[in-house]
Amino acid sequence: MDYELKALEHIITIVLNPTKITRDILNDEFLRECKLLAEKESERIMKEFRVIAFGKYQQSELGFYYRKHQAILVKFADFVYGYLQPEGPESIYGLSNEATVLDFYKEILRIPLDLLDYIETSYPEYFDKDIKLPEAKRWLKAPEIKRNLKGIQKEMEKLEIDGELIKIACRPFEDYLLPDLVISYHKLSYVQVLQGELISFSKKKAMANSNEELCRLLLQLNFNSIHFFNYYVLQLQEKANDHNMFTDLFTFHSLKLKIINQLPVKPGLAYKPGLPAIREQIGSWICEELYYLEKQERVLQQWENVKKEDRYNESRIHTSLSVSQLALAVKLLVESKVISNTNSAELMRLVARNFRTDRQEVISEDSLRNKSYSFESSSVNRLKDEIIGLMNLVRKY
Repeated sequence: MDYELKALEHIITIVLNPTKITRDILNDEFLRECKLLAEKESERIMKEFRVIAFGKYQQSELGFYYRKHQAILVKFADFVYGYLQPEGPESIYGLSNEATVLDFYKEILRIPLDLLDYIETSYPEYFDKDIKLPEAKRWLKAPEIKRNLKGIQKEMEKLEIDGELIKIACRPFEDYLLPDLVISYHKLSYVQVLQGELISFSKKKAMANSNEELCRLLLQLNFNSIHFFNYYVLQLQEKANDHNMFTDLFTFHSLKLKIINQLPVKPGLAYKPGLPAIREQIGSWICEELYYLEKQERVLQQWENVKKEDRYNESRIHTSLSVSQLALAVKLLVESKVISNTNSAELMRLVARNFRTDRQEVISEDSLRNKSYSFESSSVNRLKDEIIGLMNLVRKY
């Protein structure tokens, strides 16, 4: 696939460059011939674009071909637009027949712009929306955007919308009007959609909560600006502060996440194409809050369990007997009728729950029951010594 813009490039950058044109060649015939030549070249280029589209080329090859020509046509348009800007004595304003020359350059400017429009409408799948917008096309839209910006701001103030939110919503228009910022085709497209939506919104009657309604609209338009994200999150935090109980906080964030996830979003729309969708950004933030709350709840629950366990351990009877010796003592008390409980299983459960030994803070009910059926001689001898000691003690009373 050939580069089709060689002749047009020569016409625009060399033949028509104001610094190359001398007064002796500047006349109506020269301008007419240049215009005719440029128009014929434009027709030829469009024809070649159509031929290439129906050729036996892969999608990747076609994409590279059209995007390459698109980028160069933008440069050509900016070249001609630059010729219209007075930058010194060698500019077109220093030439004779000024009005005629200005009109001529304006007509020449339409050629790269028309070719760009042709690629955009005929081969949209290959058109690069992220490429720079020609300056002529950008500033052609500027007066309308500036006029609508003032109207939108005025009407939103009437709806008593937060000034900071108005500033955030109108920031794309302010950026568009800054000459130092590069504006892409995508940015123009988004600004036009946003402009139309905000105009419709600002014409509505007073709403119960205009701030929330505007935020909802910006979410639907995937207004994935860091400024809007920070504003929205701050609003969530302030509203969350009204809830003190864990269950209320968890319910609040869960409901917000549900509302955002179910919010219909215009497909294929994004203020910042390189960033995640604003709904995903805010949804992720809310999920982190929910995770933090759950983690806090688990920590608090564990702490409560530890405190309960500590209180439980403190309330148990501490014995110097081992588990086996304790089991033998209970059995002796039952067999001697000192303890008259007939349900041995329930008795062992009560003892296991309410006693602790030097070695075991928690006594297993099953272990205590099993040891009550078979006793080691050491346990029997130890308990005999304890009983003898008790007999000696009781004689003192």
